Amino acid sequence: MALAPSPTRQQRSTASQRRAQAEAARFRRSLLLVALSAIAPGSAQLIAGNTQIGKIALRVWALIVIVVGLVLWLVSLDTLAGLAVRPWLLTTFKVAAAVVAVGWIVLLLDAWRLGDPPRLVRKHRLILLGVTLALAGLVATPFIVATRYASAAHDAVVSMFPSGEVAAASDGRLNILLLGGDAGDGRQGNRPDSIHVASLDVRTGIPVLISLPRNLEKARFPEGSAAADEFPQGFTGEGDRSAYLLNATWTYGAANPDLFPNAADPEAEAVKQAVSGTLDIPIHYYVTVDLQGFQDLIDAVGGITIDVQRDVPIAGGETISAGVQDLDGYHALWYARSRTGSDDYDRMARQRCVLGAMLHELDPSSVLTNFMDLLDASETLVATDIPYQQLPDLVAAAGKAKDRPVTSVQFVPPLIVPADPDFDAIADEVQAAFEKSLTHAAEPEASENPAGSNKSDGDDSGASEEDEPASTLVGEVCSYG
Repeated sequence: MALAPSPTRQQRSTASQRRAQAEAARFRRSLLLVALSAIAPGSAQLIAGNTQIGKIALRVWALIVIVVGLVLWLVSLDTLAGLAVRPWLLTTFKVAAAVVAVGWIVLLLDAWRLGDPPRLVRKHRLILLGVTLALAGLVATPFIVATRYASAAHDAVVSMFPSGEVAAASDGRLNILLLGGDAGDGRQGNRPDSIHVASLDVRTGIPVLISLPRNLEKARFPEGSAAADEFPQGFTGEGDRSAYLLNATWTYGAANPDLFPNAADPEAEAVKQAVSGTLDIPIHYYVTVDLQGFQDLIDAVGGITIDVQRDVPIAGGETISAGVQDLDGYHALWYARSRTGSDDYDRMARQRCVLGAMLHELDPSSVLTNFMDLLDASETLVATDIPYQQLPDLVAAAGKAKDRPVTSVQFVPPLIVPADPDFDAIADEVQAAFEKSLTHAAEPEASENPAGSNKSDGDDSGASEEDEPASTLVGEVCSYG
């Protein structure tokens, strides 16, 4: 029997080339399946695997892309911010993101299987495996980040804000008491160092900022309250006058919780009631922030820019110089609290500027950019009674407020005498500020008053200065970068 002729060198070369070409084609096909799965999950299965699974995956992916596109196109950042404070929605989003991420990775690994890696040479198998794992990490990363953000936001909302009934706006306004606590290194207790009320028109977002001196005496409590029965002539008594200043209602409430029944924080409730009775408006909620919390919040948004009117001395011989300054949390805190060469009323004015600057800086984009830092800073928030059910409405109102002029009224001399305030005049000024805010919002460019002025030059209306409300635009007094 004759032996078959041995293949020639040329034949062996041709066969080797064909094997190399076939290997290259298989490798390209394997890479293509994995790449397609990373771009459009389900496409690899539609081409080379279970077409039914491929069709379902592609339809789901197309639906997700369409929904995300419509949300980004039609939904504003303010609306998204309002959605981001709903715990049930955050939980739903977190679960959905995890499911999509796992499903996509499974389809990607299945695409690697469909590439038939055992038929590839070792070098190509390793490359294919590396590419598959890299793409799996790439597609999973956005979902991991989104899940982390949603979990952090959910935990922050449910831990910081209680569950409770939503307060109904009074005459269309929500009034929130802002208390700056003076607890800190070397300090005893947590008496409010600054007392302000932020009033928001829930329909338009028009804001009014009301500032009260901490040394105001004879604060009133709302009629019918137990504290009003205890102090029918206002918060006063025998002995040390400092024990009967407005900010002393905090320590009084802590020592007499029976006068503030059903209050989770009787000290804060005492201040709420005192401010409510003094201004003759309901105070719906309160927020207290300690010194460290204030500093962290400023740092979390990257600082604030303020046009400092005059040099402000701070600790260690340092000075915040007059002029436009970018202030970090440490320097913003000192700017708001420095007592050197000034009095409480100067400090109130500076605190008003800081609050206005924070409103100016805290837009939805800066919140999203500094999201995790803001959540970390919020851990130092002392307390609030704002229920998380109210947050979407507040976020929406705050979004509108950012583009509105902030009308402010400070109850300082000569408008009032803190030792013997005229409460009827205070109530009238508050209502006048609410009315004036509508004019400010309608004609934000109309006022050309110098800083602190309540009356325009050349006013020939015949109205006296006493006829004009004492409110001013924060922007007239405080300039921001």
